[in-house]
Amino acid sequence: MYLRFVTTRIDDDSHKPEGVFAAAYALLESGDLSPEERVQLREMLVWFNKYLSHPPKRFPGGRAIFWFRSSARVHIAQIWNLVHFLRLHGYYVEVYKCRRLANICWYDSHQVASYPSPLDGKTTVQ
Repeated sequence: MYLRFVTTRIDDDSHKPEGVFAAAYALLESGDLSPEERVQLREMLVWFNKYLSHPPKRFPGGRAIFWFRSSARVHIAQIWNLVHFLRLHGYYVEVYKCRRLANICWYDSHQVASYPSPLDGKTTVQ
């Protein structure tokens, strides 16, 4: 199973709901956080930059969206901290669950990148 944490904003590239990382970076740059909140959010994002792999620089991602593998328990526990932070700042966050992804274009032990497909088996949990 795969999990994706998204906001209600639609991403310009994928035309799918924006992921929580894009929302977190936008909030960090918005100027709407107190200095303490900026430090807290930055620490969360630094953790993911350290412990979550990135695709190769030549990855033709464009419309690809990223999903956590359900086995990535430590990463999922950390993403819930980020979700809670975003919700405290007015973001509406949903969780998509998917049993199968039809167009996986990159993966590692914690996540996959996939192009959206009508063959994906997705459900939404709020």
